[in-house]
Amino acid sequence: MAAHSSGWRNRIAAWWQRRQALAQPWTAQRYVALDLETSGLDARHDNIIAVAWVELTPPLLDYQSARYYTVATAQTELNQSPVVHGLVSRDLQQVTPLAEVLHELQQVLDGAVLVCHHVQLDWAFLKQAGKAHQVRFKPLLRFDTLTFEGQRLKNSQHHIQRGSLTLSACRSRYGLPQYDAHHALSDAIACGELMLAQLYKYAGAQAVRLPRS
Repeated sequence: MAAHSSGWRNRIAAWWQRRQALAQPWTAQRYVALDLETSGLDARHDNIIAVAWVELTPPLLDYQSARYYTVATAQTELNQSPVVHGLVSRDLQQVTPLAEVLHELQQVLDGAVLVCHHVQLDWAFLKQAGKAHQVRFKPLLRFDTLTFEGQRLKNSQHHIQRGSLTLSACRSRYGLPQYDAHHALSDAIACGELMLAQLYKYAGAQAVRLPRS
């Protein structure tokens, strides 16, 4: 009975802590921009090949916090993924165990805002991998730079042309430099920079809260 009461108290404390964090302006939050390279687009059947992330505390992106890991082995079925991100079997000779990377990411993400370009896809792979390795991710919120930009263009009554919501295309509208696309680390950094550009342009340093998702 005591253990049950303690569990409830911990859940209530966690809920209150999250509520207090969500009440803070967006500039007071901590962010983790993440990108995954995968062997396909189906989280149920395809594999994570590489993981990269970088931490941000507005207005700064902490490049020293950047991490990049290949987690698949050379025996992993790459399908058509080399066409997209360029990784081939020889790039997977020295890898870090996925469970080890997931546990490190779990600590980094705890209480932070997860930032991705098409967050639904990356989140699906993270949840699937976490379930397989008994790792539960608890970000404060999830922020999708792609969805933000799409909604902004829609609200401005812009026609959304094919390819106009790629990470590269979105960055170009904010005058951000172009990086080599489809490498997890450069894409994570590019996504983090885009998020800062988006929010500073449309929210500024005002005490604006992030929308819940």
